[in-house]
Amino acid sequence: MKNLSYKLLLGLFLSSQYVLSQPIDPPADDDPPPVPINQWLIVLMITAFVYAFYVIKQKHVQLKK
Repeated sequence: MKNLSYKLLLGLFLSSQYVLSQPIDPPADDDPPPVPINQWLIVLMITAFVYAFYVIKQKHVQLKK
């Protein structure tokens, strides 16, 4: 019975290696150019400061109660 279990386990292990192997991709186009984020950096910083101010103000109000 042990030999059958080991053979079955070894067979499942070897078959899973075959099933999970990655296929070779055909050559594709180059990666797209990176997207610049520096156009919206000022808007992002302003939004972050406004949100931080809002969170700090809410915590301050909760502590006063």
